[in-house]
Amino acid sequence: MTVRGFFFGLYFYGLTSFVVIAYLPLLLMSEALFQHFAAFWCRAALLGLRVIAGVKWRFEGTENLPNEPFILACKHQSTWETLSIYVYFGSPAFVLKKELTEIPFFGWYLGKAGHISVNRTAGASALRGMIEETRRVLRTGRKIIIFPEGTRTPPHATTRYHPGVVALYRDTGYPLVPAALNSGLFWPKSIWSCRPGEIVLRFLPPLPANLGRRELMATLEETIESATRDLMENR
Repeated sequence: MTVRGFFFGLYFYGLTSFVVIAYLPLLLMSEALFQHFAAFWCRAALLGLRVIAGVKWRFEGTENLPNEPFILACKHQSTWETLSIYVYFGSPAFVLKKELTEIPFFGWYLGKAGHISVNRTAGASALRGMIEETRRVLRTGRKIIIFPEGTRTPPHATTRYHPGVVALYRDTGYPLVPAALNSGLFWPKSIWSCRPGEIVLRFLPPLPANLGRRELMATLEETIESATRDLMENR
């Protein structure tokens, strides 16, 4: 635990507790309007992170982002990227496990914001549903955000990448942009251990479309992990 992390934790959980109750009437709003309120919570949390915990951040490689809708496959180390990416891209849709949408209050808001939930126990039918929903969202102009690891991993750790990201890319036909970061160094899994520093999220060039499934999966993982190692070593 750090002193600044402790006070940021109090702020973050206090803010979130207030929002959880105050936002209940907003469930009657349209999806598009609710997304603005969701972004407000993200911005308020990030402001506290900067002011209280002393964590700054910057985005690199923005020139690699396509002008059309795309799928962002991002390394996942912290809560920070879920907040900052949501604000940066103007309410994109996250691919997330269905269990999150079943959490009282929080899950209701995830559903209202138009994210894509996946029942990981449903097998092929879940994959087909995810692809169809992703196509629909991309056609509206929103970006799709997916964490190939499926969960947060500590700094300097890796875990198996799930193949769903490859299916999304090959079956939707939209660009796939890898992204690396070092957020876990400054906002780790325990919010009480936040420490001052600068988070970097690096957008990498879109992957080529002519790769086979196995080659694409291997290329995606190596691209993200090598860039992540670079960010961790040169922080």
